Amino acid sequence: MSAKKINVKHNSKPIFKTKKQTGSSVIGIIFMLAVLAALVFVGYSVGKPVLDFLKGERNTLVGKNDPLPPEPPSISLPEVSKPITSADESETDATIPEEEVRTDSETNVDNAVSRTNSVYYISYPKDSLVDYQDYILSNIDTAKADGYTGVCVELILNGGGVAYTAQSSKAIEAGAVIQNAVDLSAIKSAADGLKLYARVSALSDNIASWFDKGISYMIEGSESRWLDNSVSKGGKPWISPYAKGAGEYIGGLVNEISAAGFDGIVVGELEFPPLRQSDMSLIGSPVQASDRYKALASFAETVYYGFGTAKEFYIEVDAEDIISGKAEILTDPDALCTSNVYVSINLSTMNKRIRRADGTEVSFEGLNDLYLLKTVFRLVDEALSGSGIKAIPMVTGCEMTDELSAQIADICADKTAIVGR
Repeated sequence: MSAKKINVKHNSKPIFKTKKQTGSSVIGIIFMLAVLAALVFVGYSVGKPVLDFLKGERNTLVGKNDPLPPEPPSISLPEVSKPITSADESETDATIPEEEVRTDSETNVDNAVSRTNSVYYISYPKDSLVDYQDYILSNIDTAKADGYTGVCVELILNGGGVAYTAQSSKAIEAGAVIQNAVDLSAIKSAADGLKLYARVSALSDNIASWFDKGISYMIEGSESRWLDNSVSKGGKPWISPYAKGAGEYIGGLVNEISAAGFDGIVVGELEFPPLRQSDMSLIGSPVQASDRYKALASFAETVYYGFGTAKEFYIEVDAEDIISGKAEILTDPDALCTSNVYVSINLSTMNKRIRRADGTEVSFEGLNDLYLLKTVFRLVDEALSGSGIKAIPMVTGCEMTDELSAQIADICADKTAIVGR
């Protein structure tokens, strides 16, 4: 193929049209130079402070009427000294704050004010070598100094030990009176000016029931006493609410306490022993009956009359039993001789999880003493709703801070709490 020759016609005219410069072009040049000079001056005036600022050179003296150089941009930092709280402070089982933040006016609670409706609980010390009477007297002094209005002294121990110099022949012969028993008259004298209460265990006795099997659970149809385990494994008898002699024994002891001048009594362990199905088969019909709770209510009434109906009488029930629905003594509140119930809450030994009567489970994991108390008592109130029971906190197992005391006072309203270590 032959290549075609392409002829390109060149345009002789320039792309941009030009004119010859005249005198006006000189003036334009002078104007442009003036503009450039002005731009250089302005740029230097504005740019130098900026460069100085970036270099940190901010020590140039400023005249009285001169504008201040620009300040660096401010950065908002969170105030770490103040807690950040949610607007919604409602409590749920799933998310309960670990600590409650209070203002200074709330934390500086006056001891006398926060403990006005509180009785100081004096329980038998774990170290049995301690002189119990000296221990009680020392704690009475503490209660007075801290502004408590009363003391509650443990006098019949869980297990049947009698911690005062009882006159009961059965208690003495059974060896139930402990070695370092206290003189009730000395306690009464030392507590002058305070309300004086006694705490007694009703049906946990394993001592007098060894001595007299007539007040213990019996194997049905035999002359043998029921034990909660084999003898080789330390099995023990228990006092039975069905035995007439049991009511007379405990009723006689509380009568002695009342005669010594005690103002009130708190009765705990109004309950059956933990019975397996095999145990219930051995004991038979009494503990198998659906209305066996009536025997507990009847025993409570016996103690009530033994102490004296003109004085203050309280039943103590464990908070866990109330929440779980296992507090048989409260099955029929109308059958009880009192509606005043101390709810025992040991903050150091509370189970972290409790299954309620409806099958739901509640957890107390991670809660401090303050929120544990609030949560437990809320659940107790729910369990007792509509029963007519007057639930009063009996709080132990913690250091009684002013904040905790104030919370107990809030729960109590016009009722008298019992608190202790």
